[in-house]
Amino acid sequence: MQQDVSEASSPVAGPSSPRSGAASPVAGPSSPVAGRQPRSRPHRRRRVVLWSSLGVAAVVAVLIGLIAYARPSSQTLAQSVLVGKPAPPVSGPGLTGGHYSLAQFRGRWVLVNFMATWCYPCAQELPQLVKFADQHAGRGDAMVFTVAYDPSDASQLGKFLAARHAHWPAVNDPEASVSYGLTVLPSSFLVAPDGSVYAYVPGKVNAAELDRWIGQAGAQGAGRA
Repeated sequence: MQQDVSEASSPVAGPSSPRSGAASPVAGPSSPVAGRQPRSRPHRRRRVVLWSSLGVAAVVAVLIGLIAYARPSSQTLAQSVLVGKPAPPVSGPGLTGGHYSLAQFRGRWVLVNFMATWCYPCAQELPQLVKFADQHAGRGDAMVFTVAYDPSDASQLGKFLAARHAHWPAVNDPEASVSYGLTVLPSSFLVAPDGSVYAYVPGKVNAAELDRWIGQAGAQGAGRA
């Protein structure tokens, strides 16, 4: 679940199946001749065509779902105009002290993550952020960089992160949500070592998926500083 800043949702529509056992209405007069079956071949043909059409629609819907699930990440993640471009600057006072900027982490993968304490999906995704950060802490090749979406919530967010062992840089930069075109929380932007936005993740991230994208980029020689 993701929390849209504008409360927008993306319903998925598909063909509905007729209820099992439901009778198909048949129009036309019945035969008055006893002992003879009504001539229903045209109606049968229509029913065959109807069921065939529904079957084809169901197959198409399944194929569309499979294609959408199996789309390459380059298509799945191209939901932001920032993908492939230099990441907008992020800079501000740390939520628990100090001062940080995105530019100082050039040379490693940085997950720029926007969150707020009142965003329930943000709290849900936090374990995945901690997992990702811990997996890369020893190698120093990737990290999380949190940005407070709500400036009035910045102090609480700092305490929220510290209490959950999220000890990565987190800043209050009110301009960042505008420059990144934020419309949904949580939102994350995977910034490559060369400073370009490699991926946009609207909604909750998954540590394994982030690692897959980083590995994919490495195999392609993309995003190198």
